[in-house]
Amino acid sequence: MGSLIRFEIKKICSRRVVRASLVFILAMLCVVLGFNIVSQYTLNPDRVGEEYEGAAAIAQIRADAEALAGPITDERATEVLRAYKSFIDDEGEIRDEYRYDRDIPGDKAEEYWRFHATHGAYLSLLVRPWMVGYQMPASVAATIDDSATVDLYGRIRAKIASQLGAAGGAFTYTEAEKSFWEDKEGGVSVPVEYGYAGGWMDFLDLVQFLVFALLAVVIVCAPVFNVEYREKTDAVLLSTKFGKTRLGCAKVLAALIVSSALYWLAALLLLVVPLAFFGADGAGLHLQIINLAYTYNLTLLGASLACCLVGYLAMLGLLGLTLALSSRVRSSMGILAVGVAIVIIPAFVPNLYNNVANHVLFLFPYNALNPYNLFDLVSYAIGPAVIELPVMACVLYALLFAAGSLLAARSFSRHQVA
Repeated sequence: MGSLIRFEIKKICSRRVVRASLVFILAMLCVVLGFNIVSQYTLNPDRVGEEYEGAAAIAQIRADAEALAGPITDERATEVLRAYKSFIDDEGEIRDEYRYDRDIPGDKAEEYWRFHATHGAYLSLLVRPWMVGYQMPASVAATIDDSATVDLYGRIRAKIASQLGAAGGAFTYTEAEKSFWEDKEGGVSVPVEYGYAGGWMDFLDLVQFLVFALLAVVIVCAPVFNVEYREKTDAVLLSTKFGKTRLGCAKVLAALIVSSALYWLAALLLLVVPLAFFGADGAGLHLQIINLAYTYNLTLLGASLACCLVGYLAMLGLLGLTLALSSRVRSSMGILAVGVAIVIIPAFVPNLYNNVANHVLFLFPYNALNPYNLFDLVSYAIGPAVIELPVMACVLYALLFAAGSLLAARSFSRHQVA
């Protein structure tokens, strides 16, 4: 069996399309990662109107986050909100003396610029529980009552309850789902610890680009079975000692090994480059420093591993489907068209105001690889049982891989030579 697998791996890797796919993946990911680094920007707190870009911006972002590191308590949130409100008038507008966006800046423009530069991201995180739709954080902050200490975590619970009870949103929830998410929210560690975690947060922003690896898997594995039909070698192979017993399984295992190598190479590249430029600090900080309303009690390291695992299982599910089609369809281009449709088309379909349609859409690889979907309030109720999106996606992909692989090996072994 081992020699058969090695032979099939060599056969797969000897194709020019495999080498071309590997070059394509690496080239695209290098372009994405390079642009990601040079496009970083932030404000220079020491000079009004000046911005940092690239590596200098990353260094300033780190300094700003480290200066604010510590637990996000109600008292601290109130302090920051009051500091921001000291710059605005009764109508929620920046006072003239603090404005820097005019031909002649205000006398105290530097004070507001510094606060905006160093606290802008932190303020956005704090006010997000009060935001509705696409409101601007600054305008929302101006409306929050800070006459007494704000109940930040009470507001987070209220926002989650409001989303669970909304009737016209992207999802509707059963009573079992509401209870599930409320219990899950209660398990989140509070107060949330804030700090710098640039590398891990950047990886979560980039993880969706693993779809390039998924596309490469389809390209590489589409000919695994049907190449034998097209080249008329099926008659010879199926008449050998292990042709109808072990060869089909060997092809599946060889495709699995090659596909896994492609996927983990891409995942490693997407992880290592951000950690190299942004730093690996903050792996133990919790997911809530991205969005305080997340209900998963995961560190950023745990969230990154979860995304990689879901992506890997998505790759396996797509591999199973590709192999099943390869064993029954002679045209590799037809298989590629199906794979591209599954991976790419959902990227152009927005969230719909239909509960069933959204539940289906979120199971496609592109959406499941999006951490902002993966860790949102997305669940599947099966009677009294509730399954959250990461688990549901993993189960679906695993079943698809198992069914597709078995069907592929069985179809090849029973193939009737023309």
